[in-house]
Amino acid sequence: MKAARMAITAALSGVAVVLLAGCGVRPTGVLDGGEAAGGLTKGLRLYFVSQTGRLEGVSRPEIPAYKVTDPNGVIKLLGSGPTDAERASGLTTMLGTGAQYRATVAGNAVTVHVPMADLSHSAVDDRNLMGQLVCSIARARAVADDKGTTRADDIRVTLRPQSGRSKSNVCSDFLK
Repeated sequence: MKAARMAITAALSGVAVVLLAGCGVRPTGVLDGGEAAGGLTKGLRLYFVSQTGRLEGVSRPEIPAYKVTDPNGVIKLLGSGPTDAERASGLTTMLGTGAQYRATVAGNAVTVHVPMADLSHSAVDDRNLMGQLVCSIARARAVADDKGTTRADDIRVTLRPQSGRSKSNVCSDFLK
């Protein structure tokens, strides 16, 4: 019995040594996986408002951004609102139906003439409306850049209400 126990102990010890020794792969130093993927996707991205009151970007891969370089086209898409599936998930648009928004472009600067008398950065609905316009327009113009060097925050969008004070914004102002 003592010999059998010693044999079992020796066998288990041998298995433990093999398991602890590993499979023969030698350890390596830290490997650099390279630079993280970056840049913008190629399709258009529109920003709508979620049930929690935050901006949420949705992809429109069927609409290449280079086809929507005119901010007025982006405004028209925002005005038509989210798809049925996006609406079902709680997304909405703050652009009023039939409201007349008009955009003009000068280089990397876009001015959007807003039909409201004034816009307040502290009012949640106004802020979401501004964010939808600024982020959707800036994103479309950045992705449409042939050189691929323009970032969304390189595009300044000025919102000009009918009688209120206009303010120049970048998308990151609204995604905090």
